[in-house]
Amino acid sequence: MSGNLDSEVRDQLKRSGYTLTSQRRAVLEALDESDGHPSAEEVYLAVKRRNPRVALGTVYQALSVLEEVGIVESKHWADSPVRYDLNLDPHLDIRCVRCGRVDEVPGVELGGLEAGIRNNTPYAVRRTAVLIEGLCPICQKA
Repeated sequence: MSGNLDSEVRDQLKRSGYTLTSQRRAVLEALDESDGHPSAEEVYLAVKRRNPRVALGTVYQALSVLEEVGIVESKHWADSPVRYDLNLDPHLDIRCVRCGRVDEVPGVELGGLEAGIRNNTPYAVRRTAVLIEGLCPICQKA
């Protein structure tokens, strides 16, 4: 993590009554270095490569705290494990229907979609998530 991001994360955790522990830092680094939106198990495997003594429960706990304070977002889709994302800005995700890989679709703005939804429903909209499904380049070759 860059020094500026590190400072922002520390401040956000502190405002919520937490600290940036080595375990939370390792989870954030694994998320930052990941390709796509990893599952908790994928984050665990990445952290475990650096620290073989880390427990899966520790990774789940770190992800839970980081989500609670608004540093990461969990993505819940049918037929897929929960995925984690550091990008909290509105964006489109694309998921491979064969292998489950999830990536962001660059260069596509959501425009007024969220505002339109808020203005046309009595629901108190907390978050707008849009998922596109297709075949990733690897599965297209298989």
